[in-house]
Amino acid sequence: MKFIHLLLMLAWLPAGLSFAQNSSVTDKDAKDKYEWLRDDSRSSPRVRAYLEEQNQLAAKRLLESESLAQMLEKQWQAMQPEKGEEPWGYREGEEWKLINQGGSLQLMRRDPITQQAEVVFSFAERQNNTAYYQVGEWAISAKRTHLLFTEDRQGSERYQAVLVDLKQGHIVEIAQDLDTPVLLSRDGLTAYVIEKDQAQRPSNIVAIELETGRQHSLWQETRADWLMSFYVASDANYALLQSNNENSSEQKILNLRTGEVSAVLRKAEQGMEYYADISQQTLFVQSNHAGDFQLYQAPLQEPTDWQRFSDHVTTLNQFYLFSAGVVVSASQGSDSLLSVLSYRGELRKQIPLNHAGEAAWISRNGDFASNKVRIRSMSMTTPPTWRELDVSSLSIKEIAQDRYANYQANLYHTEQILVQSSGVEVPVTLAYRRDKLTATSPVILYGYGAYGFTMKPYFMPQTISLLDQGAIYAVAHVRGGGYFGASWHDAGKGINKSNSIADFVAAAQTLRHVRLNGKGSEPVQRDIYLMGSSAGGTLVAAAINQKPELFSGAVLKVPFVDVLNSMSDSRLPLTEQQYGEWGNPEQPTQRKAMQEYDPYLNLQSATYPPMLVQIGWHDQRVPYWEGAKYLTKLAALSTGTGPYLLQTDFDSGHAMDRRKGLAQQAKEYAFLLSLIETSNKSEQ
Repeated sequence: MKFIHLLLMLAWLPAGLSFAQNSSVTDKDAKDKYEWLRDDSRSSPRVRAYLEEQNQLAAKRLLESESLAQMLEKQWQAMQPEKGEEPWGYREGEEWKLINQGGSLQLMRRDPITQQAEVVFSFAERQNNTAYYQVGEWAISAKRTHLLFTEDRQGSERYQAVLVDLKQGHIVEIAQDLDTPVLLSRDGLTAYVIEKDQAQRPSNIVAIELETGRQHSLWQETRADWLMSFYVASDANYALLQSNNENSSEQKILNLRTGEVSAVLRKAEQGMEYYADISQQTLFVQSNHAGDFQLYQAPLQEPTDWQRFSDHVTTLNQFYLFSAGVVVSASQGSDSLLSVLSYRGELRKQIPLNHAGEAAWISRNGDFASNKVRIRSMSMTTPPTWRELDVSSLSIKEIAQDRYANYQANLYHTEQILVQSSGVEVPVTLAYRRDKLTATSPVILYGYGAYGFTMKPYFMPQTISLLDQGAIYAVAHVRGGGYFGASWHDAGKGINKSNSIADFVAAAQTLRHVRLNGKGSEPVQRDIYLMGSSAGGTLVAAAINQKPELFSGAVLKVPFVDVLNSMSDSRLPLTEQQYGEWGNPEQPTQRKAMQEYDPYLNLQSATYPPMLVQIGWHDQRVPYWEGAKYLTKLAALSTGTGPYLLQTDFDSGHAMDRRKGLAQQAKEYAFLLSLIETSNKSEQ
């Protein structure tokens, strides 16, 4: 129940404020000749003109691979699956789903007995005439008379709350500058939202009386490195209000019938996290206060008396409460186990969720009474399958599988290899087409390696198209990610960030020469191409700085590459929260570690590989100027021939509008494939 999306966020100065670096920045850092590209107000004609010029240059160069991009996009569209229908979610005896119907979002409701479905609300008019549109979260009133949702119409992640009277058809925008979550009281008369402050930090949980418009704060967080969130409990009469920083949390209980808010369940302690839920007048808590995450319980009237729930639960990942029992997901090395427990803590059923090289996860398919858990599983070469666990009967059934026309799974192979990096075994999941594999098959290597986030080996038509072109696709599960849990994350964050980069370089070096099918005697020599997004851009760019000759090309999307400058700006309210992940520049040891890997700072005269860098003009997590400064500086210093391309999407933020995503991804893949084609021709 940890809100990872909050921890991934990087906040920046609001529009209109000037930028002043912290006095601790060294002279070397301060003399930044590309700092002029930073424009917080996004109103500088000079900056805009430069970025538009770079767009034109990039577009001209990408014309060379345009036919390939169009072919890929058509291929992906033709490969659209006969998609197993994603299960509907159960809410108080009804089934609900937010679907994309012909490019238009619709909220649907279905009768679970007759299977008759109806459109409750269409977002078509809301998303028309916008280059970017994203629905955050939604809530429906108990009497089904009102719909409340958040929307972002710019890509800036500044959401507004919209209230829809489903009987009268009236639509009112009731609050702006919000985070995504919304709640409604049980009587439907009060809305709950989370306001962001000037620096876009979710900081104030607010109740809005819908009949009068009056507002009052329920909980305002004044600590600059803490963020607010909330979620409804399994007992729909309650919600959990939460404040957390990078490694600590505290919560309160909101009674959705009375509006009363409890005291903090347990005051924050450094490094202690807890996430609660409520069922049958009992508080259940996932917490690491005694070491690894375990599950505890306490009477709701005595919510501080936490007792271990069951000896069958170890290294807890997540849990769900149902009327028929408790479902938990726990780690066992790189694998996960799903367990069903009685409310007495007895083990009723246990099954493996995944094995090495596979991805699987669980989610609640409805409310407390539904007793349904969804299991989603796949691999890089196995299309996704939906299974459903009935918590009451303990039966599991396959309810849907994506089926792709003309896809022959036996043509492809996926496996996981272990790479040695300073005495540590680092997993790399990869896939290739069996009949296309040669000793010179190029590798497209993806990495992230931050925030304890695990990159799952998803099945995607886009990846299959790369394999069809003869490439090997690989994901390096480097330290700093969450592949082996908290210790794996700790080993690659802060002063240990260099371990992430070393792991990634080691993965590339191994893939360059490893014999994958065990056949043949000819020398193995593969070109390595890289892809990374956001914090993954840090990893990729730092690896290129260390070994530019090892890599043949790269695509970086919204990359976090100006690390030291950003983390040295004490005016950024989330800077302190990010110290645990990236380091505190005020601490000499940590500052030194950052200086050693900072991608922007460590650019120098070298033969850098061709590169495509993409940035979002409205990005509030990693602002556009990071990628712009990085690519401009790299191009000026490189002794290579490039190309070095910079693309700015003036209509998006950290994420691109989904309506443009496929076309843009085709351009990225075509860029890399064109580099591969050029390399192959030069070797003939």
